[in-house]
Amino acid sequence: MRVKASILIMLFFLTGCFAESTETPPGNKPDPVTIKLTPVELFKGDAAKFQLFLGSMSGAFKLTYEGKKPNASLDIDIWKDGRKADSAGFIGDLFHSTEESKSGHEVEVIISIDTVSLEGRDDYSTIKVCTVDQQGSSLSTFTIPWEKGLKARGLIKSAEPFSFTTDQPVYVFGMHATSSNEIIMADLSPESLSRTEWALVFTLRFAE
Repeated sequence: MRVKASILIMLFFLTGCFAESTETPPGNKPDPVTIKLTPVELFKGDAAKFQLFLGSMSGAFKLTYEGKKPNASLDIDIWKDGRKADSAGFIGDLFHSTEESKSGHEVEVIISIDTVSLEGRDDYSTIKVCTVDQQGSSLSTFTIPWEKGLKARGLIKSAEPFSFTTDQPVYVFGMHATSSNEIIMADLSPESLSRTEWALVFTLRFAE
Protein backbone atom coordinates (compact mmCIF):
# COMPACT_ATOMS: atom_id res chain seq x y z
CA MET A 1 0.00 0.00 0.00
CA ARG A 2 2.82 2.36 0.87
CA VAL A 3 4.45 1.67 -2.50
CA LYS A 4 1.19 2.36 -4.34
CA ALA A 5 0.64 5.57 -2.40
CA SER A 6 4.18 6.73 -3.19
CA ILE A 7 3.64 6.06 -6.91
CA LEU A 8 0.34 7.97 -6.92
CA ILE A 9 1.92 10.95 -5.14
CA MET A 10 4.80 10.97 -7.64
CA LEU A 11 2.41 10.83 -10.64
CA PHE A 12 0.32 13.65 -9.19
CA PHE A 13 3.44 15.76 -8.67
CA LEU A 14 4.72 15.15 -12.21
CA THR A 15 1.30 15.90 -13.75
CA GLY A 16 1.09 19.15 -11.84
CA CYS A 17 4.57 20.18 -12.99
CA PHE A 18 3.72 19.38 -16.62
CA ALA A 19 0.49 21.35 -16.53
CA GLU A 20 2.25 24.30 -14.97
CA SER A 21 5.01 24.26 -17.57
CA THR A 22 2.56 24.29 -20.51
CA GLU A 23 0.58 27.30 -19.31
CA THR A 24 1.34 30.64 -20.94
CA PRO A 25 2.81 32.96 -18.31
CA PRO A 26 0.57 35.97 -17.73
CA GLY A 27 1.72 39.13 -19.47
CA ASN A 28 3.74 37.24 -22.11
CA LYS A 29 1.44 37.89 -25.05
CA PRO A 30 3.28 38.63 -28.31
CA ASP A 31 3.75 42.30 -29.09
CA PRO A 32 1.38 43.72 -31.74
CA VAL A 33 2.83 44.03 -35.24
CA THR A 34 3.16 47.50 -36.78
CA ILE A 35 1.63 47.96 -40.24
CA LYS A 36 2.10 50.95 -42.55
CA LEU A 37 -0.59 52.04 -45.02
CA THR A 38 0.60 54.00 -48.04
CA PRO A 39 -1.96 55.48 -50.48
CA VAL A 40 -1.47 54.61 -54.16
CA GLU A 41 -2.45 56.93 -57.01
CA LEU A 42 -4.20 54.54 -59.38
CA PHE A 43 -4.53 56.72 -62.47
CA LYS A 44 -1.23 58.57 -62.51
CA GLY A 45 0.44 59.12 -65.89
CA ASP A 46 -0.15 56.34 -68.42
CA ALA A 47 -2.36 54.51 -65.94
CA ALA A 48 -5.12 57.08 -66.54
CA LYS A 49 -6.39 54.84 -69.35
CA PHE A 50 -7.54 52.27 -66.76
CA GLN A 51 -9.98 54.68 -65.07
CA LEU A 52 -12.58 53.90 -67.71
CA PHE A 53 -12.56 50.25 -66.62
CA LEU A 54 -12.32 50.73 -62.84
CA GLY A 55 -14.66 53.73 -62.56
CA SER A 56 -14.48 56.89 -60.50
CA MET A 57 -15.26 55.10 -57.21
CA SER A 58 -11.89 53.35 -57.13
CA GLY A 59 -8.80 53.54 -54.95
CA ALA A 60 -5.72 51.66 -53.84
CA PHE A 61 -3.23 51.43 -51.00
CA LYS A 62 -0.23 49.35 -49.94
CA LEU A 63 0.10 47.57 -46.60
CA THR A 64 3.60 46.81 -45.31
CA TYR A 65 4.60 45.10 -42.08
CA GLU A 66 7.76 44.03 -40.32
CA GLY A 67 8.18 40.88 -38.26
CA LYS A 68 5.70 38.03 -37.84
CA LYS A 69 2.91 37.77 -40.41
CA PRO A 70 -0.34 39.14 -38.96
CA ASN A 71 -3.57 37.19 -39.34
CA ALA A 72 -5.63 39.95 -40.97
CA SER A 73 -9.02 40.01 -42.65
CA LEU A 74 -10.47 42.81 -44.77
CA ASP A 75 -14.11 43.25 -43.74
CA ILE A 76 -16.59 45.10 -45.98
CA ASP A 77 -19.47 46.58 -43.98
CA ILE A 78 -22.54 48.62 -44.87
CA TRP A 79 -23.13 51.57 -42.53
CA LYS A 80 -26.41 53.45 -42.14
CA ASP A 81 -26.89 56.57 -40.05
CA GLY A 82 -23.35 56.43 -38.74
CA ARG A 83 -23.15 52.83 -37.59
CA LYS A 84 -22.63 49.33 -38.99
CA ALA A 85 -25.90 47.87 -40.29
CA ASP A 86 -24.85 44.82 -42.30
CA SER A 87 -21.90 42.88 -43.69
CA ALA A 88 -21.17 42.93 -47.42
CA GLY A 89 -18.39 40.32 -47.26
CA PHE A 90 -14.79 39.82 -46.18
CA ILE A 91 -11.43 38.56 -47.38
CA GLY A 92 -9.55 36.38 -44.92
CA ASP A 93 -5.79 35.97 -44.40
CA LEU A 94 -4.91 39.06 -46.42
CA PHE A 95 -1.14 38.51 -46.00
CA HIS A 96 -1.32 34.78 -46.79
CA SER A 97 1.70 34.59 -49.10
CA THR A 98 3.89 37.43 -47.84
CA GLU A 99 5.67 35.27 -45.27
CA GLU A 100 7.25 33.29 -48.10
CA SER A 101 8.39 36.41 -49.95
CA LYS A 102 12.06 37.38 -49.82
CA SER A 103 11.53 40.87 -51.20
CA GLY A 104 9.29 42.39 -48.55
CA HIS A 105 6.13 41.90 -46.55
CA GLU A 106 3.83 44.03 -48.70
CA VAL A 107 0.35 43.74 -50.17
CA GLU A 108 -1.30 46.21 -52.53
CA VAL A 109 -5.09 46.42 -52.32
CA ILE A 110 -7.08 47.82 -55.27
CA ILE A 111 -10.79 48.51 -54.76
CA SER A 112 -13.45 49.38 -57.32
CA ILE A 113 -17.14 50.04 -56.58
CA ASP A 114 -19.53 50.25 -59.54
CA THR A 115 -23.30 50.69 -59.46
CA VAL A 116 -25.30 48.92 -62.16
CA SER A 117 -28.79 49.98 -63.28
CA LEU A 118 -30.95 47.68 -65.39
CA GLU A 119 -34.42 48.54 -66.63
CA GLY A 120 -37.09 46.61 -64.75
CA ARG A 121 -34.67 45.38 -62.08
CA ASP A 122 -33.34 46.67 -58.79
CA ASP A 123 -30.04 48.53 -58.91
CA TYR A 124 -27.00 46.85 -57.39
CA SER A 125 -23.35 47.63 -56.74
CA THR A 126 -20.42 45.40 -57.62
CA ILE A 127 -17.43 45.59 -55.29
CA LYS A 128 -14.15 44.33 -56.71
CA VAL A 129 -11.10 43.86 -54.48
CA CYS A 130 -7.77 42.89 -56.03
CA THR A 131 -4.81 42.01 -53.83
CA VAL A 132 -1.32 42.03 -55.34
CA ASP A 133 1.89 40.75 -53.74
CA GLN A 134 5.18 39.21 -54.80
CA GLN A 135 3.49 35.86 -55.44
CA GLY A 136 0.83 37.20 -57.82
CA SER A 137 -2.66 38.66 -57.59
CA SER A 138 -6.14 37.64 -56.49
CA LEU A 139 -9.51 39.16 -57.41
CA SER A 140 -12.65 38.95 -55.27
CA THR A 141 -16.10 40.23 -56.28
CA PHE A 142 -19.06 41.05 -54.04
CA THR A 143 -22.56 42.25 -54.92
CA ILE A 144 -24.89 44.34 -52.75
CA PRO A 145 -28.28 45.96 -53.46
CA TRP A 146 -28.13 49.70 -54.14
CA GLU A 147 -30.71 52.07 -52.70
CA LYS A 148 -32.14 54.22 -55.49
CA GLY A 149 -32.64 57.15 -53.12
CA LEU A 150 -28.87 57.58 -52.77
CA LYS A 151 -27.79 60.16 -55.32
CA ALA A 152 -24.37 61.61 -54.44
CA ARG A 153 -21.29 59.45 -53.78
CA GLY A 154 -17.76 60.11 -52.58
CA LEU A 155 -14.66 58.16 -51.61
CA ILE A 156 -13.27 58.05 -48.08
CA LYS A 157 -9.53 57.42 -48.11
CA SER A 158 -6.30 58.56 -46.55
CA ALA A 159 -4.23 61.12 -48.44
CA GLU A 160 -1.08 60.46 -46.40
CA PRO A 161 0.70 57.31 -45.16
CA PHE A 162 -0.01 56.26 -41.59
CA SER A 163 1.00 53.41 -39.28
CA PHE A 164 -1.01 51.34 -36.83
CA THR A 165 -0.72 48.17 -34.75
CA THR A 166 -2.65 44.90 -34.83
CA ASP A 167 -4.21 45.26 -31.38
CA GLN A 168 -7.44 46.78 -32.71
CA PRO A 169 -9.47 47.09 -35.96
CA VAL A 170 -8.53 49.89 -38.37
CA TYR A 171 -10.64 51.61 -41.05
CA VAL A 172 -8.62 51.71 -44.29
CA PHE A 173 -11.02 52.73 -47.09
CA GLY A 174 -14.62 53.65 -47.75
CA MET A 175 -17.31 55.16 -49.93
CA HIS A 176 -20.26 57.18 -48.67
CA ALA A 177 -23.48 58.36 -50.27
CA THR A 178 -26.33 60.73 -49.49
CA SER A 179 -29.96 61.11 -50.56
CA SER A 180 -29.71 64.91 -50.59
CA ASN A 181 -27.44 65.05 -53.65
CA GLU A 182 -24.88 66.83 -51.45
CA ILE A 183 -21.61 65.39 -50.17
CA ILE A 184 -19.87 66.52 -46.99
CA MET A 185 -16.15 65.70 -46.80
CA ALA A 186 -15.45 62.63 -44.66
CA ASP A 187 -12.37 60.82 -43.38
CA LEU A 188 -11.62 57.44 -41.79
CA SER A 189 -11.94 58.58 -38.18
CA PRO A 190 -14.77 57.07 -36.09
CA GLU A 191 -16.15 60.57 -35.48
CA SER A 192 -16.39 61.32 -39.20
CA LEU A 193 -17.88 57.94 -40.11
CA SER A 194 -20.51 58.35 -37.38
CA ARG A 195 -21.90 61.33 -39.33
CA THR A 196 -22.38 59.48 -42.63
CA GLU A 197 -25.89 58.77 -43.94
CA TRP A 198 -24.81 55.64 -45.84
CA ALA A 199 -21.31 54.22 -46.22
CA LEU A 200 -19.38 51.20 -47.38
CA VAL A 201 -16.50 50.80 -44.92
CA PHE A 202 -13.43 48.57 -45.38
CA THR A 203 -11.92 47.50 -42.07
CA LEU A 204 -8.78 45.54 -41.23
CA ARG A 205 -9.39 43.16 -38.33
CA PHE A 206 -6.81 40.94 -36.68
CA ALA A 207 -6.90 37.56 -34.97
CA GLU A 208 -4.18 36.04 -32.79
